[in-house]
Amino acid sequence: MLVLERARLVFLANPKTATQSIRAMLKPHAAVMPADLANRHVNARAYDRRWKEAVVSHLGFAPETFAVMREPVAHLGSWYRYRQRPALEGHENSTKGLSFAEFIAAVLQPEKPAYASIGQQDKFLGAGKPHQVDLIFDYAQMPMLLAFLSERVGAPLTLPRRNVSPKEQSGSLELPEDLRARLRLAYAGEFDLYDRVRAAGVLRRTA
Repeated sequence: MLVLERARLVFLANPKTATQSIRAMLKPHAAVMPADLANRHVNARAYDRRWKEAVVSHLGFAPETFAVMREPVAHLGSWYRYRQRPALEGHENSTKGLSFAEFIAAVLQPEKPAYASIGQQDKFLGAGKPHQVDLIFDYAQMPMLLAFLSERVGAPLTLPRRNVSPKEQSGSLELPEDLRARLRLAYAGEFDLYDRVRAAGVLRRTA
């Protein structure tokens, strides 16, 4: 979570959507907040329940929340690649030696192994209609987010590279059609929300 006082925004950092890069870009424009408000991956419900009142009290106004959402298969692919890094080799979270299809099959199990325990984006963003986040930007249309943030902070912004998943260590992210269909059924809410985000570029919460 990052509070941008001048821009009247709160960034909710949905994991594996360039969050470290966005935080690095915005940190010079962030408000100094109490230490207990600095949780890095506060989801929409937790923000509303635990932090919103304190943020509003500190700022004196209610800022808008924004987050980024990624196409669901690409989002899981980023987790798969990230967990192949050498630092995790031998750890229960490592995906080393697994194909992407094997990883997705594990994600779909009722009792998931540790390496396949991945949070769903729609839940992070406050599932439902309307969603709880005021503005959800499409990861695949990042220039739209940069233009929006540059205008709100009053300065041109450039996204740095941070925490990039090691693509060279992983195989193909292609999935058999039957497995893709199972994933789309199990993650129907996430696919539905992303389809709306992609169509709009930025999805705004309605009352």
